[in-house]
Amino acid sequence: MHIKRTWLINLTMALLVAGIPIFELWHSQTVYSGSDLQFHLNRIHEIVNQLQSGHVSLISYSSFNSVGSGVEYFYPSLTLTPAVLIFLVIKNSVTAYYVTLLVYGLITFAVAQFAFNSVLKDKWLSTLSSTMFSLSAYRVFSIIGVSAFGEFLAIAWMPLVFLGYCRVIQKRGWRTLWIAMTLMAYTHLLSLFLTVLLLTVVTFVRLLLNYKSVIGELLDYIKAVASFSLSFLAFLGPFLILTSGNQIISPESVLHYQWAKSFAGYYVSSMQLLSARTLGFVFVVTLIGMFTLWGYLSKKTRLYFWIGTFLVFISSSDFPWHLVEHSVMSILQFPYRILPFAILFLTLAIVSGVNDITSDSVIKERRYTKSRVVIVLIMITMITTIVSVHKYKKSMDDTFKVEKVQTGHLNYTPFASYRVNQLTFDKQYNNSFNTYGAFDYWTALALKNKSTIISHKVLDSTGKPIFSKTILKKSGIGYDVINPTGQQLDLPFLKYNGVSYTVTVDDTPVESLLSKRGTLAVSVTKGHHVIRVSTKADKKFQVMLLVSIMATLVILVFPYIYRRS
Repeated sequence: MHIKRTWLINLTMALLVAGIPIFELWHSQTVYSGSDLQFHLNRIHEIVNQLQSGHVSLISYSSFNSVGSGVEYFYPSLTLTPAVLIFLVIKNSVTAYYVTLLVYGLITFAVAQFAFNSVLKDKWLSTLSSTMFSLSAYRVFSIIGVSAFGEFLAIAWMPLVFLGYCRVIQKRGWRTLWIAMTLMAYTHLLSLFLTVLLLTVVTFVRLLLNYKSVIGELLDYIKAVASFSLSFLAFLGPFLILTSGNQIISPESVLHYQWAKSFAGYYVSSMQLLSARTLGFVFVVTLIGMFTLWGYLSKKTRLYFWIGTFLVFISSSDFPWHLVEHSVMSILQFPYRILPFAILFLTLAIVSGVNDITSDSVIKERRYTKSRVVIVLIMITMITTIVSVHKYKKSMDDTFKVEKVQTGHLNYTPFASYRVNQLTFDKQYNNSFNTYGAFDYWTALALKNKSTIISHKVLDSTGKPIFSKTILKKSGIGYDVINPTGQQLDLPFLKYNGVSYTVTVDDTPVESLLSKRGTLAVSVTKGHHVIRVSTKADKKFQVMLLVSIMATLVILVFPYIYRRS
């Protein structure tokens, strides 16, 4: 009975925490969207369509302008699986979208609950930390403000990374760290980079302070890195092969440090209950409380506090980012991407502080009880989140355009903001995708000719358009053409070195060539023809996928086989 009650309480808390950021928006039956959401919906839409067709490829046919973009080769999609399954089952796109956010909210809370409980060994504190971390203003804004799927999904794995690193230090194994880093890698490469950088810095500092301890952990790190490399090979292999074999246009690497808030600004905006990339009201209140009770806090609590505070400073515009804006750190793009790591440590500082002030030695002087403090902080977190979401929705209702016309195109701009309902939701997929991120992962040659490619023009050998009609299918794409003379035709479909293309002319296989604008080209005789294009996974990619699956299964199962033997 006790176990069932605990599960029921945890499930209720998880549903509340996952539902609070989205309930009011869900009730509106519109999706508040922009360029980031449109980018990730195209990714989901492509996978859904390919699964429905039974022809799975990493090249896009029905999204990203239907020009053969290789986004899926360069942007990890494994953790989009829940979203894909939901969109396959639920036909109302608005409902499917919000159910997706709900499921990811439940996953975030569950992972945080497991990780924090494993570290803290206290159900009250783990519930508080999971609630505060999940409802931090930064993460909530990542959901409702920009719908940056990659980043806000990566945030879910941060507590698990912390747990994995702690277990290595405690000589309790390396597999948790390997699992956490693999999940991070299959979610968001930039978050992976930041996580590795942070762990490297922390390990280096620990090496200076306690050389023998860190050296003793070295074998576990080697095992974790080797296992990660095998598990991630299914993505890493194709990524490296295609990146080296093509001039790939990566996301713009410009460090917009002016866009970050000042150090004080993160705290001020939190007090104003702004749903933005900031900390959250409860963090400011509790951190102020920690200062007033500083003398009761343990060394561990103070360490977490200073690490979190320092990371907030690094995330701010007050940090001298101009000194590294032309270095490898420019791939960060926005310093506030470090803020989730700060929130993780501040969460640990707060719950550790709660544990300190409710300990037996303090409770005699100050009549605090852990359960009361936890309940009060959870209520503050939930109520202030509801208020901030309501304020954000009200501001969006005043500024976001309501898309009503079912036909035509959405007017995309680099930072588009609009509202769509069930009838207009699908307009986000494949209509004039000419906004932020639209041409990431194209080849440099193709990007120079983007205007004729996204307009789906088939060109003759002289570079002039001929009569053509694009035939969109979930399993591939076709072109109905009338060729005035026997010549090579240039198709508006990107060609990557390392990808296997199948091209047929009137159902007869022909050789695929590289055109002058970086697309597929074929030799076609004079007259009316139907040209079809599809792709398939190269054998070496299939081998890498098999190696990753087998390696992951062996690493997970081996400890249990070893124990039983």
